[in-house]
Amino acid sequence: MKTILLIAGDSIRALLHRRFLVGLMIATVALTIGISSMFSGVRDNMSESFEHQLANKSEREGKPVTERDRRQMREAMEGASFGFQTLFYFVASFGGSLVALFIFGTAVSSEIRSGTIRITLAKPVSRTQFLMGKYAGAVAVMAGYTLIASLAMLAFTHTHDIGLSPALMYAPWLMFCKQLMMGALALLLSLFMHPFVAAVLALFAGNGLYSPPNPLYYILPSYGDFDLYSQVMAGSLVSATDVGWLTLYAADFVLVMLLIALWRFRTKEII
Repeated sequence: MKTILLIAGDSIRALLHRRFLVGLMIATVALTIGISSMFSGVRDNMSESFEHQLANKSEREGKPVTERDRRQMREAMEGASFGFQTLFYFVASFGGSLVALFIFGTAVSSEIRSGTIRITLAKPVSRTQFLMGKYAGAVAVMAGYTLIASLAMLAFTHTHDIGLSPALMYAPWLMFCKQLMMGALALLLSLFMHPFVAAVLALFAGNGLYSPPNPLYYILPSYGDFDLYSQVMAGSLVSATDVGWLTLYAADFVLVMLLIALWRFRTKEII
């Protein structure tokens, strides 16, 4: 276990020094900030427009603005806030998926291509310890990304004084599970092919394009169940039981991918 942790720590340090990865994370943060600024402007315009409409209606009918009119305005504003939270969540989720594919897809393949893996394996380090350490380091980086994305979402809703969609209670965790699934598949495929091709295949390997009785529906991973875009938009609550089953599904999928990756890595010839 100590060897795995040491490799994981070294992997984290190496990942944080990669310019492309840092640039990708900065780009994702910049997009979320841009969305926040855009929402601020749209919200102000919507508020002014609603107030103007209510004032015109009151003047035209000669009656004061009713509580019903105010409630309709608040509901419209709440719908707009859920829409922007969905957009914010989509950017964070998609950006996280790209980061995960890059990290996991190159975790082992980059070491093989550069030849540095031979130096590590020359020490008392088994291939199993090496692969598990690389995977653990990538998981730690993705956990940090998920934490940052979650804090950014909370800051977004707090700064703009809007109600947080109930679905966002579990959205970061399910986003994290989905990214680990993609990452495990990308890691496995990278042991057979170029990491870029592996990342693309892992990204589009979901069964969302298929339906029963197509056998691919049962073979390919189910990414769509981990996306809560519609729930965030509707402001609906996700069942904790469903989250538990999805977590088990993700854990099983990751375990299977890692076992196959370990088999492939042990038999792979390292030049």
